[in-house]
Amino acid sequence: MKRGMKKAGFWRRFAAVLIDGLITSPFIIVDHWSWSFEGNYALSSLAFIVYETILVSQWGGYTVGKKIMGIRVVTTAGKQLDWVKSFVRAVSKILSGIPFGLGYFWMRWDKKSQTWHDKIADTFVVEA
Repeated sequence: MKRGMKKAGFWRRFAAVLIDGLITSPFIIVDHWSWSFEGNYALSSLAFIVYETILVSQWGGYTVGKKIMGIRVVTTAGKQLDWVKSFVRAVSKILSGIPFGLGYFWMRWDKKSQTWHDKIADTFVVEA
């Protein structure tokens, strides 16, 4: 990571994920007109992966939630992610969430403050 970049804290990252989740969820409700969790999970995951991949790769490491919270995703070299790395990171978020969200909480104990999906994609989330 480039000198002078400060890693984003857990609560700012958490708030950004909540904001982004609120943005991607309505697409599923409008599409299905149903609140059933089982029927919407795959479509909701797909919507989030597409949203995250496009925005992070094309908008300088930001999603709407990250922009609001003043944080962004960068490579471990401090550069902008390309769409492949952004896609890998977005898909890896599913792995971070599977065991009770342990992959997200991992940053609290990790020396580099990385979640599992950060480690897989070789990224950091930093203050903008």
